[in-house]
Amino acid sequence: MKPIQIKVFLSIISLLLFTSGFLFSQETTSAQIQVYQDAALSKNLDSARYWKLLLHYRDPRFFGKPKSEADGADFFVSPDGKKDPKAELLETIRAFFRDPIPDEINETKLHPLCKYPERFRWLDSQLNFDKNLLPKLNCDRYKNWINALNPTSIKLIFASFYLNNPASLFGHNLLKIGSEAGQSEILDYAVNFAASSPPDDSALTYTFKGLAGGYPGYFSIFPYYYKINEYNDMESRDLWEYELNLSPEASKRIASHVWELSSTYFDYFFFDENCSYHLLSLLEIGNPELKLRDKFNLYTIPSDTVKLVLEQEGLIRKKLYRPSLSSKLEQKIFHLEENEKQKVFGYLNGELELKDILESGDGQRHAFMLDAILDADRYRQSLKKYTPEQEQKYRNVLIERSKINFPPLPEQKPMVSPPEEGHGSGRFKIGRGESTLGGYSEFAIRPAYHDFLNYDNGFVPFSTIEYFSAVFRKYDFQKNPTIEEGSFVKILSLSPVNPISSPVSFFFDIGADSSMIKPNFNFRKSSPYFLATNQGVPLLLIQPEYQKEKDNYEKAYRVTNFNLEGTGGYTFSNVGSGSSFLWTFSFQVGAKGRANGIYPEGLLVAPQAAIFTGCSYGNWKFGLSAQYFGFSIYGYKDDYKVTPGIRYRSSQNTEIRLEGKLQKYYEEAQVSVSIFF
Repeated sequence: MKPIQIKVFLSIISLLLFTSGFLFSQETTSAQIQVYQDAALSKNLDSARYWKLLLHYRDPRFFGKPKSEADGADFFVSPDGKKDPKAELLETIRAFFRDPIPDEINETKLHPLCKYPERFRWLDSQLNFDKNLLPKLNCDRYKNWINALNPTSIKLIFASFYLNNPASLFGHNLLKIGSEAGQSEILDYAVNFAASSPPDDSALTYTFKGLAGGYPGYFSIFPYYYKINEYNDMESRDLWEYELNLSPEASKRIASHVWELSSTYFDYFFFDENCSYHLLSLLEIGNPELKLRDKFNLYTIPSDTVKLVLEQEGLIRKKLYRPSLSSKLEQKIFHLEENEKQKVFGYLNGELELKDILESGDGQRHAFMLDAILDADRYRQSLKKYTPEQEQKYRNVLIERSKINFPPLPEQKPMVSPPEEGHGSGRFKIGRGESTLGGYSEFAIRPAYHDFLNYDNGFVPFSTIEYFSAVFRKYDFQKNPTIEEGSFVKILSLSPVNPISSPVSFFFDIGADSSMIKPNFNFRKSSPYFLATNQGVPLLLIQPEYQKEKDNYEKAYRVTNFNLEGTGGYTFSNVGSGSSFLWTFSFQVGAKGRANGIYPEGLLVAPQAAIFTGCSYGNWKFGLSAQYFGFSIYGYKDDYKVTPGIRYRSSQNTEIRLEGKLQKYYEEAQVSVSIFF
């Protein structure tokens, strides 16, 4: 045989050996995949709780079959994965062993081994995969990511309420992934779940689309200092941090699952599938014994999430308060002497120079005053960009402070209450009262969340945030109850004016209310009787009927109206002063829209002037709102509504009230009991 013939012969043999080996390997892998799939089914892994947690499956709340709450198709390997955990299990096992395509080798696209690290870890722990049959992939992107996080602990974060943003009226939850000790906490990373909305959507559009699930929600990771700056400094929201009793292994499981969720989204609903709800699913990954999501069927509120986590025995390791910029400023002002406060405010208002601050007192007191001024400057800069002159004054204070070798005010106790001290977000209320129309019984329900007279611990003092509240009333002369009032959304935000800023307070309500209507018996209604008189009909015959109809027509009726109103103004208050006796007074002007079946004009929009005032001490609180509506611009009589009330808090979730209501042609007083849940 010639050399060239030998070379061709050897090549053919090699090709045959490679092909047969490849085919043998493929057959071996396919056979082994089948073995793994059979073993998975024999162990009922498709029904295992952890597998369903990884797929975000949940049983139906009312009827139907279980399905995943993840809405992005890329999250599933099987086309039926959203509804069929068994199909997703079998396809996931098969996908781990398939050969990578070129894009998966250079990781412009992720192979299932690199895309689902937590699925692989758990299935491998159950089935003990032969690593020699798996494709040789480094998964560098995932390894670099998880090494950067270096997860060793998890904290649940509660960001307090921000009344100027509809998306943050109930507060916000996020998770912080802690790394190994020795690194500053602010360099850790935070896991956030939020709706992705176009920046040009209005607040109203955002609200309604958020209620209807019109936005996709995504998990994202940010440096924690970024979130601190956003919440603490830019929005002046306090942060409460709850370190969870989870092991480093559990923390890594959560972080790995967050990586898996980067390929999908969830339809975002303000009330149930929101920032708080989906973070609970991550905690269940860390500890599958927890069944936190099962506690929320209709809505999930961040403060309720904190309470639920605290109820789990041994789950919270410790709690930390991270005050907002405005809270730090309040603490510093609180510890100043009265003359020192006047100097600080005088300097901030341009009435004093820096030398006037430093002309008397010792270095420690100078340090406290300058620190208060610096915080006030930073707070003002968060509201409005400083001019070059203001920037220079700020730098001058910094320079003077650097010359004083005294430490700042030590860390102080919080001047606000944590969310777990608040009442439940839902409320039932039953009441009995007397009115101009006679006695009545009342039943009210409010899914969320706080009103002006409620106990303020855990909430913004003297605020109102209500969604879908309804008050049903049955007067004793009625057969059936009617709606006395209700709100789709009602918000009262009272931000007090202080020497540092003058924020605008506002009130908004859309829903229904009740008022008295007393139409005029005009000439048109009287004309048939005048005509009868002119035609010689005896007055004795027509007068009784005439008087009866006139009396009935001029009788005041209670009607339910469509209500839309909004006001704005300024508030004066001692909230934040540290006093146990708190008061507030707000004067606002705006408009009130009213419509019912009586006004021929349809919707009436009248000017409105309003006062909201109240005070609280211990378990007692007094509140008064007085509103005047100028319906005379349409030729009707003006209307008003005055609602005084006294509340006694008998426990964290019960209260007793004595309330009144004065309107044109109408007065009432009632006693009620409220139970929060």
